Amino acid sequence: MRRVCACGADRCALRTLDRSPARNRRWCSMSRCGNRSKVRLHQARARESGPTTEN
Repeated sequence: MRRVCACGADRCALRTLDRSPARNRRWCSMSRCGNRSKVRLHQARARESGPTTEN
């Protein structure tokens, strides 16, 4: 039971069995919640840094 954990995404209610050696799994899956979370964080950082100009 120690390895059962909730997904770290705000809108996900799935529980997963953490089989990682370090027991540090954050999301139910990278393709479902992990990628969405990383995209949101990246977009927030991009907004904070302002627009960039490319040649």
